[in-house]
Amino acid sequence: MAYWLELDEVSVAPYLEALNLSPAGRDRLEEVLQREIAECADTYIQNPERRLAPGSEWFRVDVVFRDPQHADFYDLHFIISDAAAAHGVLRIGFVENRSVSRPELS
Repeated sequence: MAYWLELDEVSVAPYLEALNLSPAGRDRLEEVLQREIAECADTYIQNPERRLAPGSEWFRVDVVFRDPQHADFYDLHFIISDAAAAHGVLRIGFVENRSVSRPELS
């Protein structure tokens, strides 16, 4: 089942907007969110090891993608609630960029 993704307006949406992504990188991020989270969420939801605690509505998903224009890799860690999954909605409540800056080549 594909879900509608709702981004927390206070923390997640501004955080993602602040990432140094090219327009093509933003498109790639949208594709990754759709493909890896919205369309595959049932796999994560059903895996108890992804839960923050037993019985918690919150689970974690990590995605890695590359900005095709800047050639930078991004490793994003998401915390998502499935409290409204029965209504087809997942809420992304937290995101963290775990990417390591690549060293400049001389």
